[in-house]
Amino acid sequence: MKSKITLKIAIVIGMIAMASAVKMDVCHNVDNNPHTINIALPAVVAHLLQHPSDTLGSCEDVDDGTK
Repeated sequence: MKSKITLKIAIVIGMIAMASAVKMDVCHNVDNNPHTINIALPAVVAHLLQHPSDTLGSCEDVDDGTK
């Protein structure tokens, strides 16, 4: 029983580590000066919640004339 719990914990830790290795582009718009940042997947949601003017993807993908 203890080995099954240890295995499950190891799997969860491995999944978190793999997700941290995946990075995504975010168009970070500060003071109307958009620039692309590349951050770890687990940080993307928190970043977008803290910066509501930011968007997923690179700033070059945004077609609003602020490139």
